[in-house]
Amino acid sequence: MKVFALLDDKTRPKAPPIPGATLAHRMTGRKLAMIHEMHIVALDETMAMMDMVEAGEIAAGELAEHIDSLELLKNYRAFGSLCGRECQFLDFHHRTEEEEFFPVLHANGDEGMKRVVERLADEHRIIGQILDELSANVALILTQPGPDTFSVTKTTFDVLYKVIRSHFSYEQAELEEALGFYSIPL
Repeated sequence: MKVFALLDDKTRPKAPPIPGATLAHRMTGRKLAMIHEMHIVALDETMAMMDMVEAGEIAAGELAEHIDSLELLKNYRAFGSLCGRECQFLDFHHRTEEEEFFPVLHANGDEGMKRVVERLADEHRIIGQILDELSANVALILTQPGPDTFSVTKTTFDVLYKVIRSHFSYEQAELEEALGFYSIPL
């Protein structure tokens, strides 16, 4: 599966309604959106910092202030730390879903839910590949800072940003009932 196919909602299976699912089940499932929102906030923070680093507006640790005398390497290192933290956070989140949520949903759900879980696992693999690429890009920025390495990293981050937002939206919509119905702790 390629990144652009991943973003195409027409290729994503839909979870059938679960007979007997209640509003309480859906409310429990909506907690996943709150967890995802923490990731989105971190991605937004990283994106804002990238924009500011790119514009030469910030130094390490000073996200809200504009400093006239900047050291480019400090900016790249600050970005690398922030990006690295979020990459690890996303990886942990997806491993938790794959090890704790998906086996329960796959074992208990019907064929439609199984297809959704399999698709989500495929998406996690693609996101993992993008995170690996981003990590390699960040490592390169730290050893070879400059506009070209930063540009490649920003391009990779932009792809990750779009993919994550699309993936989260799909996952939240398709698992909302099932997470509560199958009593998966969030």
